[in-house]
Amino acid sequence: MTIGRLSPYGTSVVRPQHLGVLRSDREIANDFLKGDQCAFNTVTRGSIAQALGITLNVSESNARALVTHVLIDLLQVEFATTDTQDKPTSIVVAGSIVLQHHTLLTTHLIISNSGILRGRDVLPRAHPNDGYVDVLKIDEAMTTRQRLSAWRRAQTGSHLPHPQLRTSRNTEFEWSGRASRMVADDVTFAGVVWLRCKVLTDATSLYF
Repeated sequence: MTIGRLSPYGTSVVRPQHLGVLRSDREIANDFLKGDQCAFNTVTRGSIAQALGITLNVSESNARALVTHVLIDLLQVEFATTDTQDKPTSIVVAGSIVLQHHTLLTTHLIISNSGILRGRDVLPRAHPNDGYVDVLKIDEAMTTRQRLSAWRRAQTGSHLPHPQLRTSRNTEFEWSGRASRMVADDVTFAGVVWLRCKVLTDATSLYF
C-alpha cells in the first residue's frame, strides 16, 4: 500500500535474524529480479537509502531488537535504441534515469523514483513509495550557467521557478526524441530514442 498524506511510513517490527545487505539502487533492482519474495534486506548506499534517511547498517547492529520495515516502488522501463528500435529492452530501476547527450550538463530529462540524483534532491516531491514516477524536463536551450545554478540549489532540495525546467508526476511516462545516452541506476545505455516507464507499486521491501 503506497504511503498516504500525513500517514506514518513504515512499520516497527522485530529485526529479522538474517538480513541481506544491498549497497546501491542497482542492487535493489537486481534483487527484485531474482524473484525471492521471502528475502529480508537492508540498504546502505544509493538514492533510496538517502531518500529514506538510512544512516545505520542494521545488519551489523545486533543490539537493535526493533527495526523499521517499509515497502518501496520500483520502475519498469522499456526502451529502444538506434540499433534495437524493433525490439525494445526491458529493465527495472530503483533510483533514477537520466537522459543526456554528452555529460551531466547536457541532461534534458530526469525520471526518478527516489527524487535523488548523485546526492542532490532534484525532485523534492518524490518519495519511493508514493505510487508515482516524477519527471524533470530540462529545456535544451538552458545555458550552462543556469544549469550549474540549478544543480547547486538541488543540493539542499530548493528550487527557483524557471521557465526552462518543468516537473510532472504520474503512474506512467513515455518519451521519444533525439538519440541520447541513458544512465539508469548508474548503468549506461547508448543511443536511446524511445522509452516508456511505469510504476511497480509496493514492488519490494527493506528493513532499516
